[in-house]
Amino acid sequence: MIIKFRHTGIIVSDINKSTNFYSKILGLKINERLDEQGEYFNSLTDLKKQKAKVSKIILPDKTVIELIQFIPRSKKKQIKHKFNKIKQMHICFTVKNIDNYYKNLKKKKIKFVSKPLKSDFDPVKTCFFYDPDFNLVQIVEDLND
Repeated sequence: MIIKFRHTGIIVSDINKSTNFYSKILGLKINERLDEQGEYFNSLTDLKKQKAKVSKIILPDKTVIELIQFIPRSKKKQIKHKFNKIKQMHICFTVKNIDNYYKNLKKKKIKFVSKPLKSDFDPVKTCFFYDPDFNLVQIVEDLND
């Protein structure tokens, strides 16, 4: 039985660039930075002799985002395993005053899919933008609050 949401993991190409984006640009807190490797990690991911750099970003509600950069064993050969491919996904944050948040991110040269739009079916205003690996990030303002 599921009792609560634990975290979201995002596979990234550059851990420093992505950590900077989520912490400095979006204003979230870095909770922990670590390297993962060894028998347990390789068994868990079904990878051999693999390493990963991880940044754990924590939101005000204690939800965690794990940014994970897999480190190739050889610079000549990129890893081609289903577990560590960068895939299309999105993560969503609730914000206050989405229009100001949008303007501030635009000033920081963040690429948006659209400006904040009022939903046709929910009492929200929302939009999407991209992180450094072109993962979609959504922000939503609840208009009932």
